[in-house]
Amino acid sequence: MIRFKLLLRTAFPLIFQMIIVPSPSKAQSMDFMGSVLVLTGASSEEELDEQEVERFQRYLSHPLELNLSGRSRLVSSGLLSRYQIASLEDYRSRYGDVLSFAELAAVEGFGEEYVRALRPFVSLSSGSLPGQPVEDTLRLRNEVLLRAAAKGSSFTHREKYRLGVGEIAELSLASGGDFRDRRLFPPSTWSGNVTVFGRRRLGKLVLGDYILRVGQGLSLWSGLSLSGFSSSSSFTRRATGLSGSWSWSGTGSHRGVAADLQAGRFSVIPFLSFPGLRERMEGSGKAETRLTPGVVAGWRGFSGQVSMSAWKNSAGGKVSADFGWNIFGADLFGETALDLVSGSVAVVAGASARLWENWRLSGVARVYPSSYHDEYSGGVRSWTRTSDEMGIALGIERHSASLTADIAAKASDSSRKQLKINFKAPLQIGDNSVLTMRVTERYRPYEAFLKYKTGARLDYDWSSAGLSSRYGEGEGDSWKARVRLEGLLCRSVSGLTYIEGGRKTGKGSLYLRGTVFIVDNWDDRIYSYERDAPGSFTVPAYHGRGYSLSAVGGLRARVKKRDTLRLYFRVSMVRYPFMSEPKDPSAEAKLQVVASF
Repeated sequence: MIRFKLLLRTAFPLIFQMIIVPSPSKAQSMDFMGSVLVLTGASSEEELDEQEVERFQRYLSHPLELNLSGRSRLVSSGLLSRYQIASLEDYRSRYGDVLSFAELAAVEGFGEEYVRALRPFVSLSSGSLPGQPVEDTLRLRNEVLLRAAAKGSSFTHREKYRLGVGEIAELSLASGGDFRDRRLFPPSTWSGNVTVFGRRRLGKLVLGDYILRVGQGLSLWSGLSLSGFSSSSSFTRRATGLSGSWSWSGTGSHRGVAADLQAGRFSVIPFLSFPGLRERMEGSGKAETRLTPGVVAGWRGFSGQVSMSAWKNSAGGKVSADFGWNIFGADLFGETALDLVSGSVAVVAGASARLWENWRLSGVARVYPSSYHDEYSGGVRSWTRTSDEMGIALGIERHSASLTADIAAKASDSSRKQLKINFKAPLQIGDNSVLTMRVTERYRPYEAFLKYKTGARLDYDWSSAGLSSRYGEGEGDSWKARVRLEGLLCRSVSGLTYIEGGRKTGKGSLYLRGTVFIVDNWDDRIYSYERDAPGSFTVPAYHGRGYSLSAVGGLRARVKKRDTLRLYFRVSMVRYPFMSEPKDPSAEAKLQVVASF
């Protein structure tokens, strides 16, 4: 209770200060990770995973053509909500292609802030522009990624290749393994697919690895599914339907065949997957392969959509119905799913509405029985699984500042309750720097020793090109710096601090970082995101007493008008000189080459 009062005394003065501190109006453009956080609803990099970052990295190198892409490709990108897509289609049918980002911001459902986050991943290419030729539908695009890394006694390699044929088809391959592995084929891990895009009845056809994100994630959800509530976007799921998977990890992906079929306002996604086939094809002959057929059928209107899904195999199955609707600017959403094995029903429902010009209130309630199997599920939740949980969450947000509270309990034992509070407030300090405060509190009355878990973090960011708490970083070359102070009180007191500085230009970048940490208990471990080569995602768990040093850099060279060669490296080391019991140090070196032509 004392900690909760301290949290309130800290939060409300900062909220008041946040209201009256203005943001610079200088032209800004969010950096890559800043844009990803806005579009996914995550409050910090530590909440993301490798597969999700890989997905956004794809559109950074090959932007989504907003004026030239069909509806199926717009939906599967995950960059736009269903309402935004319907609004964009309606705008294009009335006024023609969108020719500037200022015009896109004026389209209903977008707005200036969202467009700034969206800008790195989309293109406004259009045959409507004077003197600009119509997009070549047969233009070939190649991208090759080669990576080698050494960490301790481990020497690994990763490869990726993508061939795109205009807006018609795409071939994607990814593989990885250990240099000491004498088995050349199949690699230790690999994935790939062939995707054919259509314009009318056929949205897309995928053969190989694909992901399905349907409704609110109770029945079918591949890849990232945030645990906890940190912003208004984290209260709901952004369904992307069917899309190909181009990830080394392949978390939650399906291997088989699927199609996206469209007829007017109706869409159908029949799919056939083979769980266990990935493991067998990667060399694990003991993995059981199960035939899993399924279908997703939906109807869309201008303001929303409804859909149903069903799948079944020898181990389980689910049937679900979901909806998402926008009424007078308020987003309403929900889903109910039936577990065909246990007969239990899971339900989630919520809403998000704009109260005033810059304020948004969100809420969601969910009930997941303990007998509900969470295979292929990724619904909103407080614990780690979409099962054995019931709860309600509320949140209020202004720009990038937010305050959320979630009360949850185990469905199998209602005495196991939990309260989570998340507070985030960015404060503008001049035209070039922002101070961001994050406070988290987790309270479990049933725990004997881990009843409280209190975290606090301060990030000071500076950029020579200008920095806004609302709009991001200024355009152009810049020097950057970040200082972080983070503390955690759970089993004991833990802390981490680092300073990072670097330079980013159109030709390359270089960042140096030094970290010091004191974490005596594993329950108090601190996760901290670190810069890496594109396609990699590094969030180490700091434990022990020591320090780490790292350097990350990249170079970019344009060979021809369109061809690009990019070289990245990362070197890092971790030492533990402050521990009473010795702990082995570690070091890593990574080199990556990406060629686009």
